[in-house]
Amino acid sequence: MLAAIRPDSWNFPLFLHVLGAVVLFGATATVAIVGFAGRGRPDHSGLLTRLALRTFLFGIVPSWIVMRVAAQWILGKEFPDEDQAPGWVDIGFLVSEAGALLLIAVGILAWLSVRRGRPFLAVPVLATIYVVALGVAMFAMSAKP
Repeated sequence: MLAAIRPDSWNFPLFLHVLGAVVLFGATATVAIVGFAGRGRPDHSGLLTRLALRTFLFGIVPSWIVMRVAAQWILGKEFPDEDQAPGWVDIGFLVSEAGALLLIAVGILAWLSVRRGRPFLAVPVLATIYVVALGVAMFAMSAKP
């Protein structure tokens, strides 16, 4: 029912935010799955570590930027005074900002694993941790507990 009373000017930034979040979730899950697969398949580990790095560069980085910029855009429209924003907004910012540090570590480790020619276990583990954090943020944003 809340969507029926939302102004039309909010639709596009909200769409971009949700699109960026969903693509970020999928790309991060892909890095985790490919990273674990690279550790389990030594004969394909070079290919899978390069795939994890490319997914990071072409999937995670742009989708995080779209999600974060659109989040700030919709926040400015929905809550002009940011001090009045509800708690679920704080959860989203916590996951996105702390997640940026986690994603930087994933990117550096993915690059190092390609350079050294062997997959690092830390890449899929950190990506899995961020997927769980994104799941918590998505629950907080959609259920608004």
